[in-house]
Formats: sequence, C-alpha cells, structure tokens
Amino acid sequence: MSSSSEWYLATTKPRQETRAEENLKNQGIKSYSPIIKVEKVRSGKKRLVEEPMFTGYIFINVSPEDAQWHKVRSTRGIRDWVRFSGNVAKVPQNLINQFVKSEQEFKLASATNSLKHGDAVRILSGPFEGLKGMFVAESGEQRAMILIDFLGKQSRLNVANEQIIAD
Repeated sequence: MSSSSEWYLATTKPRQETRAEENLKNQGIKSYSPIIKVEKVRSGKKRLVEEPMFTGYIFINVSPEDAQWHKVRSTRGIRDWVRFSGNVAKVPQNLINQFVKSEQEFKLASATNSLKHGDAVRILSGPFEGLKGMFVAESGEQRAMILIDFLGKQSRLNVANEQIIAD
C-alpha cells in the first residue's frame, strides 16, 4: 500500500446501489452513493422518496495498490469500474465533499416536518435568502407559511420546505 486511497467511479447492477454499498462496507471498503429525495406519485398521492442521485453508479475510495482493489469487481451489486481510454475514472476529493455537503444541507432543509409554530427559521434560497423568520404552519405537503420582518413590517411568506431551515 504505497499510495493513499483516492475516489473512483464504478457502475452497479440495476437498482443495486444500496446492496453494493453494504457489501463494500462489509469488506472494509469505503464507498459513497449520494441520496436525494424525489417527488413521486404513488397510490394517487405525491410522496417524497429517497433515490440514488446517480442511478447505476457508486463512488469507491480505495488505492489501486491495495489488495481490496481487485475485490471490488467481484462484489455483489457492482458491475465494473467506469473507464475512460482504458483508465479507471478518478473522482476529485473536492467533488465528493460537495456532494456530501449538498446532501446534508438538503436533509436539514427537508426536516420541516419537525418544526412547530413559533420555531425560528432561516431562508436558504430565493429572493429572501438569509432572512430569519418564524415558522407559522405547514401550507400543504411541500410548503410552509413563515412570518418574516421585512421593511419594518411583519409579513407572511409561503415558501417551499426546501428553502427553510431551523435556526
């Protein structure tokens, strides 16, 4: 193990990203498959479901000199390494960091179900980004009513759940 591990990209078998991640973990191999919440219609109702951000792909942190490098291809759920011109695709660490940060922010922002009337919130995006307010109530499944202090006056604002976070 002369060189340090780096992130590489591998393909998974159809809908087996979670299986691949679990099997890699059981072998002591670090992997990452970013998860996003997607609105789907099931049984006539809109629901948020978690799905891999990159269906059919998984990021794997390993060194090519490591004995585990060759175990990856035979791991259940993994199809093969992604290659460009015969070389395994390397992924920069800062890109992985950005995915992790975005995923964490999204999880925090979508946690509005736990907010109660009177809780302090901060707006994450949109024309009122950075303003602080007070959670009033849910406004449907995907929106929230908040009270903000704007131009010296309290105003009600209806925003998407993803746009606010508990402050």
